[in-house]
Amino acid sequence: MFDFSARTVLVTGSTANLGYSIARAFARSGARVVVHGPNDRETDQAAARLKEEVPTALVEAISFDLGQQTQIDEAFVTLEKRGLLPDILINNAAHLGLGKSGFLEQTPDFFREVIEVNLFGTFRCSQLSAQGMAKRGGGAIITISSLAGERAIWSRSGYNTSKAALDGLMRSMALDLAPHGIRVNSISPGYVWTPRWNALSPDVIERRKHNIPAGEPTRQDEIARTVLFLASDAAPSLTGAGIIIDGGLSVQQVPKDLSI
Repeated sequence: MFDFSARTVLVTGSTANLGYSIARAFARSGARVVVHGPNDRETDQAAARLKEEVPTALVEAISFDLGQQTQIDEAFVTLEKRGLLPDILINNAAHLGLGKSGFLEQTPDFFREVIEVNLFGTFRCSQLSAQGMAKRGGGAIITISSLAGERAIWSRSGYNTSKAALDGLMRSMALDLAPHGIRVNSISPGYVWTPRWNALSPDVIERRKHNIPAGEPTRQDEIARTVLFLASDAAPSLTGAGIIIDGGLSVQQVPKDLSI
């Protein structure tokens, strides 16, 4: 649907699942795709897999820890030397903030770790990308947020807080970067199908589906296609928008099995 030839796209957290699906969609649309992961082994494997699936794709790889500013800064120096500074940045990588403790038992170190990756890592990647985009006349930044930014998940205070902050960051960047021709938007998914669903019991899967008005979790390719639209020239004035893709989860007052 879209042609991203001559565009370089960096997709953070793209070694698997949604990030990989987004990277693959851009590769099929002619972009030069920079796959990102936490270490060289996973990242190189994902890049090789993408080349196999899309033989015509231009695929590069970069590894760094989003929780370490020094690594982020060094990675962007490397990208610049390799001529790979992004025209389009997809902030997809995230610390899920999964733990066994609720708010009362949450350790400050764990909370800070989640915020460091999800918020500061996204901020720094966006800032460094935008500096290059501004010099080249524009670009696009799209962040994968979450419904958790508005509707909290039990026992995930760090994750919930980071996603709410990301929504605010998106709006701030949209304002400050608009004069430079850089559009900034976000996508907030609800339930998204990943292989993790295969580990769920059939009754849990059935209850989840029952409580999604659309009846099914959102597929990764649907989100990827929306990312392509937001990054494309088809939406020249679309900036500062938070797009919700959740099968109708957020518009219901209570889940279907609790409705009266």
